[in-house]
Amino acid sequence: MPTKTAIFLTGATGYLGGATLQLLMQNADLSITVLVRDKEKAAKLENLGLKTVIGSLDDAALMETEAVKADAIMQSASFEHVDGVSALLRGAKNRFIQTGKRPIFIQTSGAAAFVKLDAMGEYSSERVISDADSDLFDFKNTTPHNIVNDIVIAADGEGYVRTYIVYPANIYGVLKGPLVDAGVSHAFSMLSVITLAIEFSIQRGQGAMVGKGLNRWPAAHIDDAAGLYKLILERALADEAPHGAQGTFVIENCEYTFVDAAKCYTAVLHAHGKSAGADPDTCTADELARIPRLFFLGTDVRLRGDRARKLGWRPVHGVETFYTSVKEDTEAVLAGKDD
Repeated sequence: MPTKTAIFLTGATGYLGGATLQLLMQNADLSITVLVRDKEKAAKLENLGLKTVIGSLDDAALMETEAVKADAIMQSASFEHVDGVSALLRGAKNRFIQTGKRPIFIQTSGAAAFVKLDAMGEYSSERVISDADSDLFDFKNTTPHNIVNDIVIAADGEGYVRTYIVYPANIYGVLKGPLVDAGVSHAFSMLSVITLAIEFSIQRGQGAMVGKGLNRWPAAHIDDAAGLYKLILERALADEAPHGAQGTFVIENCEYTFVDAAKCYTAVLHAHGKSAGADPDTCTADELARIPRLFFLGTDVRLRGDRARKLGWRPVHGVETFYTSVKEDTEAVLAGKDD
């Protein structure tokens, strides 16, 4: 019997990691080990035929031990965990030393690695940056994403691992499937700028945006996003995908202006009595000063996933689906608060 390809995956209980895992579970040629903190969720994953390891990225020795066993590591638990990623890469290096074969490392970063932090909802950039642009990294900012990304790319340059960095845009859509049904993975994004905006708007009792909401963000549906991870893994295993500094893949299939998204979630909140008005208003200077990450609602980033498409990725959900989903995501956040 042929040996199965060993995958070590982190972030399975999250939104994007869970969506990706659900696709990979359909491939009988993969032997998947999942990192999970919670014993109860580990049991549920094992009931679905998966192997589990109890721990977190904080457990450096455990990360090295598991990474050395893997043909491919898919890291989506954190975009900023330097020690955890470094430990996984040490394990990958040890595997290379033992086998002479470079393992695969797929790191989840984010479009936030390129956002203009000072836009404050007052403008949008003219240039759309492609993941295939030769000057892509000239546009990276000071967010923690890029500290980890630099480590990952440097590891590829050392020759012991092939690395791929995925930059999800605003990923949207209510995730469905066995991991959600089992209570393992989140049904909607807990980290997106839209979720942040919805949560804050509920807290203040009025739909909110930063500045005029003229800033723009790319977006992609969760099903399309998971499909790209699956494709990158398949191409990487066949050594048919660019890696290292050229292994950059943006997940996007549309672009939205924040004020238009704010109108969508504010209308839903108003209908539920959670927003005083049906139209969004601007965050105050005091709110921006007091509340961590709130300024992020006003950041601007324009990205295009040309390299992802060249690899063969064919997303199907466009901007109209996005605006519909903002309303659905708002309903999902509200439903979660009622539980």
